[in-house]
Amino acid sequence: MIEPSSCSSSQRTFVFEASDLPTKNVIVYCDRAEVRRLVVADLPKGTNEILIQNVSAVIERQSVRVDGRGALIQEVQYQEMPIDTQQETEKVQNLERNKFELENEKLAIEDEISSLRKRTEVLDGVAAQIASGPCASPFSSNKSDSGTCVSRRHTVTGLQTSCSDLPSLHSTVPQTNLLNNEDTLANLAKFLNYYGETVSGMKGELRAKQREADSLTERIDALERQIDQLRCGYEYDSVKRNISIIVEMETAASVELFVTYQVYCASWKPAYDIRASTAGDEQTANSVQLCYYGLVEQNTGDDWRDTELVLSTASPSLGGAPPPLATLAASLHKPKHQRQRHGSARRKPMSAASEEDMGFGSFDYNEIVDAAALHRYNACQMSRSSEENSISNPSFENLISTCFSIPRAVTIHSNGIEHKVLVAMVDLSCAFFHECVPSRCSSAFLSATVTNTATFPLLPGPAAIYLNNSFIAKTHLRAIAPGEEFRCSLGADPAVKVEQKSPTTCHEQVGFMSKSTLVTHEQVISLRNAKVAQSVQITVREQIPKSVDEKIKVAIISPEIKRGQQGEVRLNREGNLEWTTILAPGQHRDLIVKYTIEYPSSESVTFKLIA
Repeated sequence: MIEPSSCSSSQRTFVFEASDLPTKNVIVYCDRAEVRRLVVADLPKGTNEILIQNVSAVIERQSVRVDGRGALIQEVQYQEMPIDTQQETEKVQNLERNKFELENEKLAIEDEISSLRKRTEVLDGVAAQIASGPCASPFSSNKSDSGTCVSRRHTVTGLQTSCSDLPSLHSTVPQTNLLNNEDTLANLAKFLNYYGETVSGMKGELRAKQREADSLTERIDALERQIDQLRCGYEYDSVKRNISIIVEMETAASVELFVTYQVYCASWKPAYDIRASTAGDEQTANSVQLCYYGLVEQNTGDDWRDTELVLSTASPSLGGAPPPLATLAASLHKPKHQRQRHGSARRKPMSAASEEDMGFGSFDYNEIVDAAALHRYNACQMSRSSEENSISNPSFENLISTCFSIPRAVTIHSNGIEHKVLVAMVDLSCAFFHECVPSRCSSAFLSATVTNTATFPLLPGPAAIYLNNSFIAKTHLRAIAPGEEFRCSLGADPAVKVEQKSPTTCHEQVGFMSKSTLVTHEQVISLRNAKVAQSVQITVREQIPKSVDEKIKVAIISPEIKRGQQGEVRLNREGNLEWTTILAPGQHRDLIVKYTIEYPSSESVTFKLIA
């Protein structure tokens, strides 16, 4: 809090920074958030003003509310004040000075790094000369043609050697003499010890200096981003937003006020983990656990630190009155007839879409009026489709409004990054079963029918599926109300074997007056449950030809289908056979699918897949 200032003899002003006020709780909606901050102040008797400066730039000005205790609230006002450019320029200049000081520190450290590298390179060079051989050794002496010794002194960081101290290491002296010379070996050992200690220390110091330089680079980059943000903010947003609260105090006391307002640039969306566990025997039940997460992101300009977070599916209200309710009209859908295009469309026949039509080439119409007519037509079609979608495609806004309170305090930074918070963990009731399509795949797939036993709905969102702690796949959940069922695929189960044997086909002629061709198709599907202590329920789906011509007659011989009864064998809506059976542990069973196709002998039958 900034020290109070006296605007008049009867009113004192207490100034607070919005970012310094503790955030008590935040309610995050689909497109905004409601922030509640706490103001604590010791106020004297009389009229006082509490001024909260620099609130978020994305605030909804009509959403400000204040409540509290210890004072009589007389007035609440949202203010937008021009930025004092001189004061803000001083702020930028201070940041520039801090940046200049850090850059000087970084340059000094870089000079030390360069010096350490040079010293290390020199010692490494001397060590390389010694390792290259006796003739190139810095401890060797050079003789002139007259046999006199030319003295050379080598200085290696305080270590001095000369040819007067060391015997000649020329090729005229055998290498065995070099190894047996005690003075040469002593000097060599002294250099190696010095080299090991010095280079090791310098390289450690070099690494430490490099870390300091990297840290300074990060601080300089942070200051540059802050300076750029301030300069861009002054350019695009030249006002600062304040909330002024006038309170009346009967006696001097401490007051607590809660300031609530809505901000944009905040949202959340659901995400799920579906964790299924299969039982090892008949006595243990299968289970499905749903982990409900909320992905929260905000870029309001203020961090929400250690706050109580609530995720809501409702639409926030503004003001104190309920929103108006419009009339919902129901009418029969009437298809819209496409109107004929104007201009050259009357003269020019319709053709396939070319590169010009798709926007990849030049715009080749005969008259400019044709382009205008095309634009009006597209705009009209888009408006019609949006109107139709608004009625025929309801969103999850029609679901019952739900609030999810996060059980622990969380911190959400204003950086636009999604923060994952746990909403709830729910054990759902489930029924496991297997499915297979032998004509397409030889694997049996485990699936589950899950019932939402939670008291809240599941909103549309992505879900990650795990089976026995192993990741299976990702899917997308639709809106699921409490008590509603949904299906979940859990991947292939290698313990259930499926084999489709080669089919047999028989052709024969039938009929007396009119000859017909009768084709008998027989397919054997072998199933085996390799589980030791658990039975499985499996549904086999097999294609049965569906006649689209009255001359073609299809009859299913095996298995027997009882019309109008729910049994283990049925035809689904697509006309395909679904055969459900239960396999005991270790059981093997063959399913025989047999059907006939009868058609006139003068005709031929073609088969076509219909999606």
